[in-house]
Amino acid sequence: MAVCHKSSGFEQGLFCHLLLFLWIITGSFVFSSELEMCESKNAKDCKACIKQGPGCSWCKSLNFEKHGEGEAVRCGTRKVLMERGCTDLDIVSPRGLITVEKDDPLTGGEVSKSVVQLRPQIVRLKLRPGKEMKFDIDFQRAEGYPIDLYYLMDLSYSMNDDLENVKKLGTQLLEAMQKVTKSVKIGFGAFVDKTVLPFVSTNKQKLKHPCPKKNVQCSKPFGYRHVLNLTDDSKRFTNEVGNMIISGNLDSPEGGFDAIMQAAVCGDKIGWRDNTRLLVYTSDAGFHFAGDGKLAGIVQPNDGKCHIGSDLEKSSISQDYPSVGQLTKKLSENNIQAIFAVTKGVVNTYKSLQQFIPKSAVGELSEDSSNVVQLITDAYNNLSSNIIIQHNSLPAGLTVKYLSTCGNDTVTADRGECSNVKIGQKLQFQVFVKADTCPESNQTEFEIKALGLQEKLKVIIEYDCECNCDAPEHNSRNCDKHGTLHCGTCRCNDKWQGRWCNCSLQGTNAKEIEDKCKRGNESQICSNHGDCLCGTCECQQSEDSKEIIGGKFCECNNLNCPRFNNSLCGGQGKCWCDRCECNPGFTGNACDCPVDKSQCVAPSGKYSGLTCSGRGVCKCGTCSCFDIKYYGKYCELCRNCRPCIEHRDCVECKTFRSGPLAENCTTCAINVTTLKSLEGAKGAQCEERNGSSCIMKYKIDESSTTTIISVLEDIVCPQPPSALTIVPSVLAGVVFIGLLLLLAWKLLTTVYDHREYKKFEMERSQAKWNKDDNPLYKSATTTVVNPKFDEN
Repeated sequence: MAVCHKSSGFEQGLFCHLLLFLWIITGSFVFSSELEMCESKNAKDCKACIKQGPGCSWCKSLNFEKHGEGEAVRCGTRKVLMERGCTDLDIVSPRGLITVEKDDPLTGGEVSKSVVQLRPQIVRLKLRPGKEMKFDIDFQRAEGYPIDLYYLMDLSYSMNDDLENVKKLGTQLLEAMQKVTKSVKIGFGAFVDKTVLPFVSTNKQKLKHPCPKKNVQCSKPFGYRHVLNLTDDSKRFTNEVGNMIISGNLDSPEGGFDAIMQAAVCGDKIGWRDNTRLLVYTSDAGFHFAGDGKLAGIVQPNDGKCHIGSDLEKSSISQDYPSVGQLTKKLSENNIQAIFAVTKGVVNTYKSLQQFIPKSAVGELSEDSSNVVQLITDAYNNLSSNIIIQHNSLPAGLTVKYLSTCGNDTVTADRGECSNVKIGQKLQFQVFVKADTCPESNQTEFEIKALGLQEKLKVIIEYDCECNCDAPEHNSRNCDKHGTLHCGTCRCNDKWQGRWCNCSLQGTNAKEIEDKCKRGNESQICSNHGDCLCGTCECQQSEDSKEIIGGKFCECNNLNCPRFNNSLCGGQGKCWCDRCECNPGFTGNACDCPVDKSQCVAPSGKYSGLTCSGRGVCKCGTCSCFDIKYYGKYCELCRNCRPCIEHRDCVECKTFRSGPLAENCTTCAINVTTLKSLEGAKGAQCEERNGSSCIMKYKIDESSTTTIISVLEDIVCPQPPSALTIVPSVLAGVVFIGLLLLLAWKLLTTVYDHREYKKFEMERSQAKWNKDDNPLYKSATTTVVNPKFDEN
């Protein structure tokens, strides 16, 4: 469904309204179509029938079923039942009912002691499962709706300058809100953080004086402190807030979530009334949330309960911070609208939080909080002009949708919503309620309310799952005095059976009777398609269905057979007991195979009279060609075929009685003429070798409807070679190849040796011998002279 906004131009607005019109028409058509459909699914009583869907009705007329029909034929659409002869008075079909039990009129835009902005106040719905019901809600924004405002302030050291302005806030804030309404109350609370490391220093000196400057008056740190109940005394507010002293902590994020949780759930302690509830939260820092408590070893989840009193500080240091989901739930349950007045540095952080909390606002607070009054007033006006209608948690199987009419705009969604609503402006919402099934409890309820307002619409749901028939008639004559007549059918007493309870089971084992109605080892009685009456199956039949049930155990029908060409048994047989009984001339599981092969014979042409043109076999009236190159209805066509090769086997068979077709030449649809000479014969010249590599010469004439082939009676076969000529040739070849290989080897080795010698000569010519002393040589340390040695 398209959503049309007020900002849309004329063309877009026209388009949106056209879409709405189409949606209404289409939705009505679909809805009416659903009511005209009913699948009985073998419903055997009225209650089981109406549970099948909103389109199902039950006929309570006596003797409505015809012979062989089961009680399920009583269940169907109203149209079908009336066509079968059921009167309108005998058709049972719960339609649901809407009753408005409390509907105080709207007070309009005037100031009133008892303001009514939402009507009606109590609605009772009698719902039939599957059928959607709708009712209207009217809303008119009134002037002077009472307001409760609870001011929750961050008292960490960074907010020191803000506290001075807040101390002067009471009178200004009350005066500003009294311009909106005459009934306003204001309260005050403060927060810092959990008094454990690493959030707050646990040093004794720091616990006494947590502020960084020693000359500043500073109080002990605390988690959350409720200071002032809601009051209309501005002086008291100023006095109580004036006694507040700034405190301090270690990290930047604060424990504001703990404070919001307590302010939301401690309604009796704070003094919330059944009015518009505003919670103003001011801070210059971010917030801790669920999971951060683990930094201090706190693993116990927040329980979402009120702890204002003696155990407030104890619960603060023993329980983790609340999660965003917990806060959203508690604020919604207690109908509290949150206004986050925060400094510029953290505005984006709180805008991200705003997306998860409905009916909340974020405003940028000046560095000294001097604009807080104007910020709260603007945020309230914005919140109060945005009307959101939604329900609380729904019972299982129930769905609720809203169609909102906001001036000229219409929106369909899971909740009703209109923005920029002025005082005195009247809105209308349509609520669509639908139940899927009939629950165990026949009555339940839920509430619809406008977020931020205490007015509620109570919706009481009763499920219409019973048939409105006459009172049960016990031992009725229509049941042979052996059963109870209710909604047109008999419920037999013990030891009696049958549609009219006329079958006695006295002295008979009921199990033995049922076993007679079971086929073989099956557990189903009468194949689940009939009733067992005194040991005999009475099969169910239905006039609005083409299905026929029969057989000793109702195991046979006329619809559960194979199909061919989308027809049962190919339209050439009858179906019974899962098998096709084919008409003469047809066979196969689905009677899809004609016995006559005439459909596989070409009526004319050169292949006329031949089954599948001699190129295939006839299967179920269709030719199956031998080779993929043949195609066509009669395999008469050939792709990439060459006539000479195509007719080669037939020529060899008919002329020389040899070849692959030698045993069955009848498949060849050609006329073969043997000639001594082909001169003068018509057709294309062919020369093909047979399996013995003999050359056959023939001409093919396909000019007429019959292929005529003229074959030369002489066949040329190759002579085998002589061994005397082959052996010398082979030996000469071997010797020649050997000589070539030897010559090549000798040439390669000579070239290689020559290259290596040249390389050696070049290296020798480039060698330079060092004539210096050998560095490793050492002269003798002792010289021995032979005195008898004469050099001369």
